[in-house]
Amino acid sequence: MEIEEVITRYNKYFQYFSDQEINLIQRNSLVRNYRKRQVLYSPGDSRSHLYLLNSGTIRIEKSDINGEFMYLQFIPSDELFPLIGLFYDETYTFSAIAQTDIEVVIIPVKFFEKLLSNNAKQLVKYLQIQSEALKTKNMKIQKGIISNTYDRVITSLAILFSDLAERNQRTGEIELASPVTITDISTMSGTTRETTSSIIKQLVQSKLIRYNHKRLIFLDSTFFVERLTN
Repeated sequence: MEIEEVITRYNKYFQYFSDQEINLIQRNSLVRNYRKRQVLYSPGDSRSHLYLLNSGTIRIEKSDINGEFMYLQFIPSDELFPLIGLFYDETYTFSAIAQTDIEVVIIPVKFFEKLLSNNAKQLVKYLQIQSEALKTKNMKIQKGIISNTYDRVITSLAILFSDLAERNQRTGEIELASPVTITDISTMSGTTRETTSSIIKQLVQSKLIRYNHKRLIFLDSTFFVERLTN
C-alpha cells in the first residue's frame, strides 16, 4: 500500500487539509504491518502516534489490576484511533492489539495536533467525528448495563454487527470481518462464558445467527439493527 492512497482528502479525517498539509502528513507518516496478536501500544505507553487502520481489525481492551477484562471494543478498517485524548492525554489508556494481520499508517500525534490547531475547518470536523463516537459509545454503555443477561448478549452482538459486519462477496451473507470468540462476547456483555454460550445456542436455534469456529454470520440483520436504534 502506498501512503498517498490512504492519506487523501477523500478520508474524513483529512477532508479539509490543504494540498500542502496533506503532503506534509504523507511525508511524516509511516506504513507498518503487524501480525495477529501483536501489541501496538499498552496503557501507560507514551501517546506518541495516531493509527489509521488500512486493513484488518484492531482489538481495543483494558483490564483491571487482577487481569480481568473491563472493556473490549473492535475497530474496523479505515478508522483513526485512538480518537479520544487529542491535545490532552500524554499516555495511552487502553491496549491496542491486532485482532487479525493488519496494515496501519502511523501519524506522529504532536505533528497532527499542530496541523489541526492551525486548520479550523478540519478541527471542527474532527470534533464532530469525536462527538459522534462518544454518543455511540454512551448509547452502547446504556444498553449494555441492563440487568437481563440475554439482552446484554444481544446488545453486544448488535454492537459487533454495527462495527464489524460486512457482506461476504462470495456467499452474499453478512458476517463479521474478523473471528470472534465466545469469551470475547462474554467480556463485552459482562456475562460468564457458559451463559454466553447458552444464549448463542438459543440464537442459532432461532435462526438469528450462525456461529461456527469463531465465525459469526447474521441471518436477521433487522433484528440487530433495531437493538441499537430502539
